[in-house]
Amino acid sequence: MLLGSMRARVLWGGVILALLALALYYSELLVAAIATSPVPRTAASVDHGQVLWKQYCEVCHGTDGRGDGQVAASLPKRPKDLTKISLPPIFPDGIVAYRIANGGGVMPAWKSVLNTQDTWDLVNFIRSKGR
Repeated sequence: MLLGSMRARVLWGGVILALLALALYYSELLVAAIATSPVPRTAASVDHGQVLWKQYCEVCHGTDGRGDGQVAASLPKRPKDLTKISLPPIFPDGIVAYRIANGGGVMPAWKSVLNTQDTWDLVNFIRSKGR
């Protein structure tokens, strides 16, 4: 009986350690999920986001964000169709900003190119289109 109890404790300890490791690994993403935009969704922000969209995003995501840009077919995986991402609270703006900054899959990270203002202007533009 004592041996079974010890095995259970070791097993639960391993599960807890694994969960803690996952939480640490995804901590930035978890923080992003509750982040609010420091940039108000003004016409100027949306307009600037549109300029950035045309410069950096449209080539892959397409004019309407459907993942059908000029180079989409040549990529190993089709870019996300941003017209299908859920609105907050299901898919928070902070997650959109996180993905722009850090990339994911075939999407490159833009944090070395775009500053915080630019990133949130892009989020404001994307959301202004009902995405």
